[in-house]
Amino acid sequence: MKKTVVKLERLNLFLGLFYTPMWMSSTLAADAPANDLQFMKDMMKFKRTDPEIAQAVLQKLENHKWYLTQEVVPFALFGSRLSDKEKQDIAAKLHATEKPDSFRRGKPMFPQVTAKTTLADLVGPQSHLLLDTLGIEYDWLLQPVATWPRSDDYSKALEYVSNVKVVNDIAERGVKMMTDFANIITTDSQQKQYLLQTVEYNRERFDSFKKQTLKK
Repeated sequence: MKKTVVKLERLNLFLGLFYTPMWMSSTLAADAPANDLQFMKDMMKFKRTDPEIAQAVLQKLENHKWYLTQEVVPFALFGSRLSDKEKQDIAAKLHATEKPDSFRRGKPMFPQVTAKTTLADLVGPQSHLLLDTLGIEYDWLLQPVATWPRSDDYSKALEYVSNVKVVNDIAERGVKMMTDFANIITTDSQQKQYLLQTVEYNRERFDSFKKQTLKK
């Protein structure tokens, strides 16, 4: 019983600190690059606290780095997660990177990510795909971020990115990741059901993770 409680505490710590925030914003394509990069960095740090869970998550994320590819990283220019400085760095890197004569087809190449990787580091020749496909001019990229909304080209790209549907939908992510973490705690099907019911019960009982809520 004590071991089960300890494992539940580990699971709830992961869910409360990392998984739930990612879940709540996973439908926003413009924030996906920043979210996914931060999630990977958080797990690298979380290794010091719970290496088993952190490593399991990182292994899973290796197959889900779609929003960190050269083609999709520019979506972050239109999100809310980055500072003006971070957006300016991405814009400057994109403007300085030569556009290829033709864009590669097929599955995008997943990048290598370290604790020091920034989204600007992930920009490459294929990053021109978004603006080139939309017929967007590049002049606004070298202007201060605060002035971007005045550009018709920026507004056109913003409208497109804001309406992009996230490929890795919530249901698929949720079911798969929940299954993985449940398997870490127990492989017994009946105990797994008890575990999921306990998590659901606590989600209904506590509507937030604020201290005053958890003290109830």
